[in-house]
Amino acid sequence: MHKKRVWKRTVPLLVVLSLLLTLSPLTGLAAQTTPEEPPTTGFEDRNGESPTTHEEELAFLEELATKSERVTYSQIGSSVEGRPIHLVRVGYPEPPSDEEIAAGRNILIMGTPHGNEPAGREMTLKLMRDLAFTEEPELLDFLNEATVLFVPTPNPDGREANTRGNAWGVDNNRDHLNLETPEMQAIAGVLNQFHPDITVDAHERPRATGNPDIEVLWPRNLNVDEELRALNIELVQDYMRPDIEAAGFSTGLYGTPGGAGGGDERILRNMAGLRHGLGILTETAGQQALTDRVDAQMEAAQSILRFYVERFDDVGEVVTESPQRKAAEGADPSVPFYLDGADNWEPTNVLAPKPCGYLLTSSQAEAISRHMELFSIETERIGEDVISVGMNQPMMTVVPFLVDERAAYNEVEGLPLSDCSRTAESMKALVEYFEDEGEISSPEAARLLKTHLTAVSVYEGKEQAEKVVKHLESLKQLLSHQEEIGHLSDRASHILVNYADHLLEEWAVDFDAQRAVDHIRHLSVEIGPRVAGTDEEKQAAEYIKNEFERHGYEVSTQEFEIRDDQTSQNVIAVKKPENIENPEIVYVTAHYDSVPDSPGANDNGSGTATLLELAKIMKHLPVNKEVRFVAFGAEEIGLVGSRYYVSQLSQEEMDRSVGNFNMDMVGTNWEPATQLYVNVVDGEPNLVWQSARAAADRLGNDTLFLYQRGASDHVAFHEVGIDAANFIWREPGTASLEPWYHTAQDTIDRISPEKIQMVGELINSAVSDLIRE
Repeated sequence: MHKKRVWKRTVPLLVVLSLLLTLSPLTGLAAQTTPEEPPTTGFEDRNGESPTTHEEELAFLEELATKSERVTYSQIGSSVEGRPIHLVRVGYPEPPSDEEIAAGRNILIMGTPHGNEPAGREMTLKLMRDLAFTEEPELLDFLNEATVLFVPTPNPDGREANTRGNAWGVDNNRDHLNLETPEMQAIAGVLNQFHPDITVDAHERPRATGNPDIEVLWPRNLNVDEELRALNIELVQDYMRPDIEAAGFSTGLYGTPGGAGGGDERILRNMAGLRHGLGILTETAGQQALTDRVDAQMEAAQSILRFYVERFDDVGEVVTESPQRKAAEGADPSVPFYLDGADNWEPTNVLAPKPCGYLLTSSQAEAISRHMELFSIETERIGEDVISVGMNQPMMTVVPFLVDERAAYNEVEGLPLSDCSRTAESMKALVEYFEDEGEISSPEAARLLKTHLTAVSVYEGKEQAEKVVKHLESLKQLLSHQEEIGHLSDRASHILVNYADHLLEEWAVDFDAQRAVDHIRHLSVEIGPRVAGTDEEKQAAEYIKNEFERHGYEVSTQEFEIRDDQTSQNVIAVKKPENIENPEIVYVTAHYDSVPDSPGANDNGSGTATLLELAKIMKHLPVNKEVRFVAFGAEEIGLVGSRYYVSQLSQEEMDRSVGNFNMDMVGTNWEPATQLYVNVVDGEPNLVWQSARAAADRLGNDTLFLYQRGASDHVAFHEVGIDAANFIWREPGTASLEPWYHTAQDTIDRISPEKIQMVGELINSAVSDLIRE
């Protein structure tokens, strides 16, 4: 997921621009009087006669970090031969944490991806030192707004051997897509974690003598967001080239149409753009004096910083909006995807219309697991053993390059999808694909499958879930038979069976505690304590919202203030009946926050998970009443979320409201808690109790017990005259709760799927009966 950036410029620009334009080694920045003497590089110590050695670089970084509080560095990876690759962070008054850097603004400057091109590395070492020791207030303001990241030597083995490639002989700058080398996996980790606004890739042309002294270029890949590319071109043409030429160096654009400098998705300049940041290539003339080449690289870097300061707001806006625009383009099959070509070269391999997504087997997904992780590619499981990769996501910019068989450097051959609706019709499109590919050997077998799926589609349209499930189960039997007699290829059978399983799960009408436990695991293990007002509570709210939306509900988030200027939120999903005006309303609710230090598996991950599973299995249920599934925040600090929600109901809504089924702590495995208490504030039987009692009779459930008690979100509904009850497991007679209530021991290993199943079946029966009346 790409972060949202907040962009704000506070640096007085005219002053900073003049500073950056005159910046030179140890003058204008580091020549200021400082408490510590700035370190120098081996290159500087030898007056530019030879590059800084690996050992000198390590000593320089350590001295720099020791002498300047503005600098930290850490090892982010190792080369083939085990040499460290370092990331340096420069900020003021000190670098933020990595989490803060990732959530904020930053620029990445990288030197020497090719080991025999040392000028970029010397530039990074000098520039990080100069920024670390400047005392100019305006530059310190800039470093307070954005962090400057450096990777001085991403190819330490090649630098040590003075070779272009790494120790395997691989050109690392052709590995930003496939990520085969340990060096580029480390760089991909940085790009994926920090999402730099601008990435600078400093190279040299080893055989060039000049004319021009330095060449520069932007991302030319045709899948880069066009607004981002336009700003990138401005950086090159309106800032870098004039600034560098004003310093006495000649400039040009790197490459030729159809050759070097094209749209190759494997190189960093293009990959930076495909990752939704600005990308800049700098290429000095390798046969010139090294001091001149380093000076030219410094002028280029200073110009980029000048642009970053002056256009801070514009850069922030374009890198924030680019992922959204590309995700929207990914969802539109009519927008082509270009497997070759560049902005100066007509493409010859175009996906038009492009697939809406791809299906991978689990083994294929495993083969590209590092790419999934290092590109933050979003996936969805289809059945037990198939993975769907949709194009409606920010990183659609690399998906076809990795998984389309028509791409030049693809890792696997995914199955392209023309219909991603996850319906019987989309499954029929898969059957037609396999038929065209010769993976269904019998025309009669294909006809039977398509006829079967047409029937399923009819029942889908009528939302007759039980008939959909029945016909899908019959379809699975047909697939099994066709596989046995050899009419289906292994791939076709594998994918179609998993797709049918996925549709069966989507149309499931029976409550499944295991799916609920999966939600509890996400809430209590992956997120953990969800205290009102915290980021973790907001993460849980987002998860709940996404789950509701995945099932097609009309979803809203209701934010409200709590304490110390913090906010919490309720998440509401609504299902309305067709052709009924002003229907009665039934509320199914649970709170999702927890007390401090408690993972809240039972309190109240269990109630929230049961709520989500009920919303899933009721989504296709024909109803005569409106049902609202509401996940409340801030229950643990005094029922704040539920009271706020009820306070926002109009009188007309309250008049239509008939009942609230609230679930709190419905999954304990504490053995004495064998009674399902139905807590009613006044202790009197009401519609909710009566509906639950009738459902229990139908199910043969003899655990219910009517009890007078508040202390949960049903109270807010009772206070305005709406029948309400809370469902909770307690010990009979004592009404005691589990001993780990409100402690750090409220963990997922203390959850009983059996008790969740009993509550889920009960509420499903009671509510389903009530909303169909």
